[in-house]
Amino acid sequence: MTSNQDLTSGQTIVYTACVIKFRGLRSPMASRGLALVAVLLLGALSIVSLVARGPDTIPPYATSWGPTLSGVPVDTLILVRWSERMNWISVEAAFSYTDGVLAYTQGTWNHDEAQNTSTFAPAVPFKPGTRYTVRFETTAMDPSGNRLDQNRNGIGGEPCDVGPPGFWDCLVWSFDTAAPPPDTTPPKILSTSPPNGGISATNAPILIRFSETMDTRSVEASLSYGDGFSLYTIADGTVSWLATSSPDDTIRYSPRLEFASGGVVTVNVNGTVARDAAGNRLDGNGDGTGGDDHTWSFAVAADARPPKVVSTIPAQGATNVSISINLRIVFTKAMDRTSAEAALSLSGPGAPRLGQGNGTVTWGGVRFPDDAVVFNPAPNLKTSVPYRFLLNGSVAKDREARSLDGNGDGNATGSPVDDFALLFTTEAEDRTPPTVADRSPRPAVTNVPPSTTITIVFSEPMNRTSVGAAFSYTDGASTFTIADGSSEWDGAHDILTFHPSRSLSLGITYTVTLNGSAARDEAGNRLNGGTDEVWSFAVAGQPDTTPPHVQWTSPINGQENVSRTARISIVFSEAMDKAKVEGAMGITGGASLTGFRWPNDATVEAATALPMGYRTSYAVFVLTGAKDLAGNSLTQVTQIAFTTEPWRGRVWGRVADETDAGVAGALVRLNGFSVVTNDHGEFSFETVEQGTYTLTVAREGYATYTHALPLAPGQGFLGTITLRRPTVSAVDATLWGTVGAALFILVLIAMWLRRRRPRPGEHYETWKPAKVVVVEPGRTPPKRP
Repeated sequence: MTSNQDLTSGQTIVYTACVIKFRGLRSPMASRGLALVAVLLLGALSIVSLVARGPDTIPPYATSWGPTLSGVPVDTLILVRWSERMNWISVEAAFSYTDGVLAYTQGTWNHDEAQNTSTFAPAVPFKPGTRYTVRFETTAMDPSGNRLDQNRNGIGGEPCDVGPPGFWDCLVWSFDTAAPPPDTTPPKILSTSPPNGGISATNAPILIRFSETMDTRSVEASLSYGDGFSLYTIADGTVSWLATSSPDDTIRYSPRLEFASGGVVTVNVNGTVARDAAGNRLDGNGDGTGGDDHTWSFAVAADARPPKVVSTIPAQGATNVSISINLRIVFTKAMDRTSAEAALSLSGPGAPRLGQGNGTVTWGGVRFPDDAVVFNPAPNLKTSVPYRFLLNGSVAKDREARSLDGNGDGNATGSPVDDFALLFTTEAEDRTPPTVADRSPRPAVTNVPPSTTITIVFSEPMNRTSVGAAFSYTDGASTFTIADGSSEWDGAHDILTFHPSRSLSLGITYTVTLNGSAARDEAGNRLNGGTDEVWSFAVAGQPDTTPPHVQWTSPINGQENVSRTARISIVFSEAMDKAKVEGAMGITGGASLTGFRWPNDATVEAATALPMGYRTSYAVFVLTGAKDLAGNSLTQVTQIAFTTEPWRGRVWGRVADETDAGVAGALVRLNGFSVVTNDHGEFSFETVEQGTYTLTVAREGYATYTHALPLAPGQGFLGTITLRRPTVSAVDATLWGTVGAALFILVLIAMWLRRRRPRPGEHYETWKPAKVVVVEPGRTPPKRP
């Protein structure tokens, strides 16, 4: 019997089944041979039958898999049982799982040939409270190459992602890990950039990395920094959040203005405000308990270049300039306000000389803090006058105390060479219409207290009568005029403050109007060229009964090394009554506050009348007399304690011998610092902090000089230190004194022993050996000794 069908590959094979008859074999040996032949024939037939069964064409599928439920532990394993033994390499290549954000494949596999199972241990534990989706592509196959047939329709490797997953040949399922236990661990700050005590570039961002995912809004509301002159918050820059180890665990803050060169920046994260995603307050000091601030400071790289003028308004040499001009100068660096204001003057033929006291000076920032100054002279300038706006090159300085480079040649040599002079000529006739430079309440603002006043700032002095006639406001039903309250003007006649005779109505929108045809400046020019000035604001719907509180301060409470000339900045939670706040503020330590400024209605700045002392403790306080615009007081006194910086400066002196000749090569030590004197015996330490030191001066051939030195602020010169040559060195004197004392003691002992030696008594006999003496004839024998 033969067959020509190959069930495996379609090729033709031939096999033959034979029937063999044995005749005439009767011996036992013959019988055993017949049995062996029969066994061989049966084995051959078995092989033939296996071949006849053909290849494996049944596709594999998964019979069970897991995990599939919710509440799965984060350290669980993924297990799949297959319908048959699989090609394990293809199974691993077909596998992936995802949390909906990232896909993962890394881990350890274990395959059981006997049980037809695959077990996967992820390289990283699952995240708690997360839904995961596991997927095996149809490229998973058995050893015969049959691809996965998970819908079990007999055809493996069909396309997936069409219709519900139950109809796919891919194996896809999901599970949810158990929710994490309640988070009660307070977050910490792991690192900051710039680091504490580091040095940064002027344009460096501030980065803070936390120990876990944070509540971004709370962190942003908690962040502030100060440079000793102004206080800045999140509103003064841009912020972004990064994922270093977990989502939203790192904040990157880029200030709008670069840091001032040569300064020190102190950053504070308020521990009562900053919270993690679970609501735990910041553990700022790392003691395991939340609710405390984290504060650090860093220096900004110095800039040795002197400040220059970048731009001016008006332009250099401008003509026909408005007599109500606000003069503006932009510098290359952050300036020292006090020196720059003292350095400015404005003069012209036949016009009075004006200085900082003859107008208002305001500061702003273009690239750096305080790099732009605006001088609004009062009264208006005269017509047809060539003016000279001067900055004295010896007086105006930047924050690093570098004098103005007025001529821009890169060197600051002082006045008059480096005076900066802006020349311009005013218009022949005042034809510039006045405008509104600012107003309060601001346009479109809401929640305005009903007790508010209305303040209008004009671009120049105004005709007071015309403005009063042009002023009105309405609640939509009634219209009110200047007669429905009281008004006051500042000395320059360019700021009007109106106090309504009764409080404004709750929940009502008010519209203020200044008639552009009626309001005029002192030269008769119409407001806005005759166009009305109109804006609206909304009064709060409910009475404001919430007391204000202090949100940020600079310096920070407990801060050290505060500049002696630092400005005090306080940011309140809402707009405040400025007069009440200024009256409630004070400072201890014999200092006094002056120069109050309000960058906005909720922020006050002040300076001390004189520089504070070195390394001295002070406390700024705000009493409960400080009120918001609704009359609500602070609930408790706010106190900001800080310590000023120590004196640091150059310490120098001279080392000489007893003839006042300089001693070269002497080693001078000031605690851990040491220098060697030059050929003239002179020495200096460049930067030494005030305190108590041990001054030691040594030179071979001289007695070492040691002295306790209390170094006070400004005590830089130590005078002349005299080294003396010893006649006998201290070592030699000690040695010879010791030797002499020893010899003296030996002499005394010898004398005492001699007195103690026994003397012969009455019966004392002494026996000595006889001596033979030879005497020559005629000589006398020698006497006995």
